[in-house]
Formats: sequence, structure tokens, C-alpha cells
Amino acid sequence: MPATPERPEPSPEARPKGAETATAGPAQRRWEMIVRGTPLRHAVDAVQYGVALVLLVIAVVVLVRTAVSFLGTPGSYPQNLIAAIDGVLVVIIVVDVLRTVLTSFQSTGLPLRPFLIIGIISAVRDILSVSARLSLQGPVTGPNFERSIIELAVSSAVALALAGALVLTRGADISLHQET
Repeated sequence: MPATPERPEPSPEARPKGAETATAGPAQRRWEMIVRGTPLRHAVDAVQYGVALVLLVIAVVVLVRTAVSFLGTPGSYPQNLIAAIDGVLVVIIVVDVLRTVLTSFQSTGLPLRPFLIIGIISAVRDILSVSARLSLQGPVTGPNFERSIIELAVSSAVALALAGALVLTRGADISLHQET
């Protein structure tokens, strides 16, 4: 039985914008062929838009609740300030996740660099939260102090490790996608 000839790669002009099949692995090329212009592609887009909309609503709700809580309770300023900083940083993280979801519309994989940035922001959020708590609550001793120092050390190590990974991926077009 004669072997079936392989289909030639489409010319760069024939490929849709953003489909880089020359550098993509075989699994990614198969996925691109399956989802291009099919009902499955439309379903994937609908889910992604749904996720983006939910993330946007979450960001707005957290921002509004943070502002209302901060401005509405004048009595305990240090705790309100800590909660406000925490809320604003959570909004920044959610918006970065939203931005990552929106950029994934343009490719078949999720870009790695935004996730590294989100991780760095999360670690910095933890550092700022612990620092604010230590600064505003007065002297802390015993197990609470030790727990706070360990939390600061771990968050700092995570931020440095992710920053190192970000530097290592500088200039690379790395995406998170499954190759089989």
C-alpha cells in the first residue's frame, strides 16, 4: 500500500495572523488545525470571554469593597490601611490575570512571562502586607514575630526566584501549552 504524502505547510501568507507553525511543536500544530474556524474554536473563545468577564467583575467588586471599607470605618486606621493595601494589590493581581487571559486570545498557548509577573506581584503583596502589619500593630514578640519573619523570608525568596526566572526568559517567546 503506498504511503500517503504529507500535506505541505501552508505558506506564511495563508496562515492566520499569530499562528506560528514553523516554531510550534506537532501537538500545537494539530491543536491549531482542530480549533481553527470550527465550533470548538468558538466554544473556547466563549469560555475565555466568560472568564475575562468574571475576572473583570471580581476586580471591580474587590476595588469598590476595598474603597468602601477603607473610607467607611474611620475608627481602626491601621487595620483599614492594611486591608486597603491588600485589596488594591489583589485587584492588581486579578487585572494582570485578566490581561493574560485576553492576550491568550491571540495565541494557542498561555504566555509564561505574565504568570511570572503575577507571581512576583503576589509575593510582593505578601511582603507588603506582613510589613504593614508589623509596622502598624506595634511591637510583636514570640511566635507571631517568628511566623512573620518566616513569611517575609519565604515571600522574598519566591519573589527573587520568580524575578530570576523572568530574567532568564527575557527575549524568549515561551508559552505554557501541552505537547504530546
